[in-house]
Amino acid sequence: MSNEALLLQRARKRDPAALAAIYDTYAPKIYAYIYRHVRDPHRAEDLTSTVFLKMLEALDRKKFAKDKLQSWLYRIAHNVIVDDVRYRQRRPSQALYDTLATSPDEDPLHLVDEKMEREIIWHAIQQLTEDQKDVIILRFGEGLTAPQVAQILNKTEEAVRALQRRGLANLRKMFDQTKTTAENE
Repeated sequence: MSNEALLLQRARKRDPAALAAIYDTYAPKIYAYIYRHVRDPHRAEDLTSTVFLKMLEALDRKKFAKDKLQSWLYRIAHNVIVDDVRYRQRRPSQALYDTLATSPDEDPLHLVDEKMEREIIWHAIQQLTEDQKDVIILRFGEGLTAPQVAQILNKTEEAVRALQRRGLANLRKMFDQTKTTAENE
């Protein structure tokens, strides 16, 4: 029996050490995935907590992961993000501040350039279809394989690879258009 299978078995029995191990192992990954979608550290923390709360609630309903714990947690995270986006569309709000982490050793101009580049990439990714955006974030932001992404999104590997190709092609077009526009100004 694999380590993950043993961990799942112990977690189903509500073993606190197993639940803590799951949280310690997967919380940083789930947070990073959510942050890449929402771009707000506080909101990402809240949504990450929601994912693990839903995990615990699944124990009560006997709907805990059968196998492939990581994929199951990413699927919950995906659903939590979708729910959050729907909620925020009904109740739009404006961020009060945008933080730029700096240390005394870092050049502020370099940090601003990096932040602008990240913003450009983030805005470009937001122009993709939801499926393309999910595939790009999971594949390149989270470093997951096509089979893992397929399982999380409940799609075939071929569909994931096709979404990835189209998403990257669309991003390339957007960046080429931006570059051409900038050169003409």
